[in-house]
Amino acid sequence: MIRKLPDGFVLGAATSAYQVEGTAGSRRPCVWDSWFWKNGCPFDGTQASDSYHHYEEDIAACRDYHIGALSISFAWTRLIDADGRPDESGLAFYDRVIDACLAAGVEPYVALYHFDMPKALADRGGWLAPGTISAFTRYARLCFEHFGDRVKYWITMKDPVTEAVNGYVTGLFPPGEKAKIPEALYAMHKMLVAHSRTVNLYRSLALDGKIGFVHRAEPVYPAADVKVDRKAAWLDDVFTNRFVLDAVLDGKYSAEVRDALDEILARTGESFAPPYEELAQIRDASAQLDFLGLNYYTSHFAAAWQGGFEVQHNAAGEPGTSTYALPGISRRVPRAKVRATDWDWSIFPQGLYDILVRIHREYPEKPILLTENGIGLHETLLDNTVEDDDRIDYLRQHLAAVLDAIEDGVPVKGFFVWSLVDAMSWANGYDKRYGLFYVDYAHGSRRYAKKSAEWYRDLAKKRIMLTISGLNMSLEK
Repeated sequence: MIRKLPDGFVLGAATSAYQVEGTAGSRRPCVWDSWFWKNGCPFDGTQASDSYHHYEEDIAACRDYHIGALSISFAWTRLIDADGRPDESGLAFYDRVIDACLAAGVEPYVALYHFDMPKALADRGGWLAPGTISAFTRYARLCFEHFGDRVKYWITMKDPVTEAVNGYVTGLFPPGEKAKIPEALYAMHKMLVAHSRTVNLYRSLALDGKIGFVHRAEPVYPAADVKVDRKAAWLDDVFTNRFVLDAVLDGKYSAEVRDALDEILARTGESFAPPYEELAQIRDASAQLDFLGLNYYTSHFAAAWQGGFEVQHNAAGEPGTSTYALPGISRRVPRAKVRATDWDWSIFPQGLYDILVRIHREYPEKPILLTENGIGLHETLLDNTVEDDDRIDYLRQHLAAVLDAIEDGVPVKGFFVWSLVDAMSWANGYDKRYGLFYVDYAHGSRRYAKKSAEWYRDLAKKRIMLTISGLNMSLEK
């Protein structure tokens, strides 16, 4: 089946500052620098993909491979010094990056924040501490006023759920807490307040651009069609998706979500009661948001669970070694015939279609961008390339799901591959590769185009794609 991309549909690629730049230049410590050292990790972000020195090459690759947009993030600690003042060398660096994008005909989409909180703020309590939201909005104002004449697409932040859950529930991210669900919920809420204040600030500056937010969408389905599993999937979905989507798109936490939060928090004796002033800021921002970004990698299948807290992270890419069970919420289980990556992430493009249709049906309409989609693989460079047919197959399946959603009325405006180049994975290091371009970390971070880069280039040039039949390719072949 041959399918044509809609007119104006953006094909892009994505990176994030800490995962690709390295620590060269004047960047001050963020929370991750000490985190890796304290935990004895065999990897860190010191070199990353060395995009600090290779950004011109990376942007030229976008131009040469017809990738029309590049989603990046700014490193907060490159742009603000230890005393909270603007860092001129950091501003100059990102001036060069943005100007190089524009000169190459590549539209920059800039995220202000992607997990890399300044260490000084993290040490005071991160998003849960007084003053962090104000510090973020001061940083955002600097970015808007300095780059706003050239950057036309802004993202306040990416993946609050991922940061909060891994920081306070699984322990995989700083501050490394486990099973602290109330703290995770309030950290998510505070990030949503920071997002909202930033949207409202941007609108007050009357700049000629658009501003959005990115949620990592992970649809949750009952493991079996029984009442207890349907309830488990509902609670998991509130924690994973609805909490954020309600606030960002509808400007409030719905009564159904609040009821679910009460049930989730009942075990802890806590309650969720944010101040009215914060709720008002969330309400105001939702009306002024220009677009919603979705990152999609996996879906979950939830069974009822009343046992203890059980989380086991599959760090090495050994299939079947992960566990995720939260008391009173759910236990996530594999589903028969749904394939998974080596890191136990289900390959389920139906989930992408379903979440797109659901958002379109349940929330006020906003243009949607698929801001990240891709697959992590164990890869070996051979004859200066990588034969990553599995990545091509994965991207084709998920882009087909997007096209199906568009045909059913969902206003999806673009698709960004994660990632442009191989990047450090926050919890898996450098063995889990996502890039269209292979990075030879041991030899000066040289870049090599993978087979998927050639496929994506041809897609971008011809604007047509051969698919098999929409969504049924997620099942065992």
